Amino acid sequence: VSGLPAWAQTVAVLAAVAAVVLGGRFVTRPVFRVIGRSRSREIFTAAALLLVVGIALLMTRVGLSPALGTFLAGVVLAESEYRHELESDLEPFEGLLLGLFFIAVGATIDFGRVAAQPLAIAGLVAGLVAVKLVLLLVLARAFRLSRDQGLLFAFALPQVGEFAFVLLSFAEQEGVLGAAVTAPLVAAVALSMALTPLLMLLNERVIQPRLGPGAAPAREADRVAHAEHPVLIAGFGAFGATVGRLLAANGVGTTVLDIDSDRVELLRSLGLRVYYGDATRHELLRAAGAERARLLVLALDTPERTRELANAARKHFPHLTILARAFDWDDAHDLIASGVTHVYRESLDSSLRMGETALSLLGFRAHQAHRAAQKFRRHDEDSVRELTESREDRSRYLGAARRRIADLEQMLLADLEGVELDRDAGWDPESLREEVGRRAAPAPARE
Repeated sequence: VSGLPAWAQTVAVLAAVAAVVLGGRFVTRPVFRVIGRSRSREIFTAAALLLVVGIALLMTRVGLSPALGTFLAGVVLAESEYRHELESDLEPFEGLLLGLFFIAVGATIDFGRVAAQPLAIAGLVAGLVAVKLVLLLVLARAFRLSRDQGLLFAFALPQVGEFAFVLLSFAEQEGVLGAAVTAPLVAAVALSMALTPLLMLLNERVIQPRLGPGAAPAREADRVAHAEHPVLIAGFGAFGATVGRLLAANGVGTTVLDIDSDRVELLRSLGLRVYYGDATRHELLRAAGAERARLLVLALDTPERTRELANAARKHFPHLTILARAFDWDDAHDLIASGVTHVYRESLDSSLRMGETALSLLGFRAHQAHRAAQKFRRHDEDSVRELTESREDRSRYLGAARRRIADLEQMLLADLEGVELDRDAGWDPESLREEVGRRAAPAPARE
């Protein structure tokens, strides 16, 4: 179309874009529906690639960038009800083509010009990033994002978009901008992308601690009244609330501390007596009655604060029996190594209950499934404590872990072989008596 008048070129471009959009809505859907009936992923992938390449060539013929064509192809494919299947099929190409794209971007940067104009390009990068940061913060406020989410939103997207390379390249090809203008702009765009990880780190390490929700004027800890209860609970999220409710239902008094002010207000509105305060401060623990309490339940939401509080409690209130929530094996090892004896991994009970139910559904008698789960629990807890001693030596740790796994399998299989499986269900006394009788009966004499 390069030989056509300007108005004719404009009509051709608009017609090509309209053809792509209308074709994507009314042609590609029935085509992909037919392809879908074949149930062949290869045909799906080939058709999607053909569509992308075809639209890119069409855009090239009308004088537009092929990158714009591939962008339109993506819009067309996103309209299809098969978009998720297409996305999974094209995913292997994503990493490869994205890598090639950034290689091409790096090759287009004129580092000689950057070295010749360092201050100008640095100012351009700073200006672009600053303007976009301000706009993103305004959008975050307009959409009522929380302060931490708004900061993350702004500092994650301050770079100039990749499509800037397409526009700058097209502008240079068409003579709208000269190389003296596009070269520093391309360098500025690329450098703004390279700065993004550093800006994310700046937000996490510097901005959020000072301007995030945790940087708000610190709320003073509540004054704890009637601190004569035998149990202190630090952290009253889902884990700590379950422990606290069980104790309260059995008439055991508890003093609850939590650092999340929103959670404290919510729980108070539900009629629960919860105090705001940082339980890692030993003076607050003392005010909460730690010197007179018997138990300290650690149900905090982070392993680091849990270990910090455990160490502080053992140092300042050694008489307290500590019951600590652990998130995984590593966390349990750390707590045991610090001297905490009662450690409870938060996923162990629910996992064992699910496994016990699975055994029952597969035909194991209820008491037998329960016994297997309890043996697994005891063995697993013993393993955690035993492996804590060798956790610094990886080869020794892995060897001990393999031995413990083999021991568990042998123990459960030996127990299974000693019991005749009865497929009828459960805890009925008659079947239990029969099983005990079989196990207690002397072996028949051999002739």
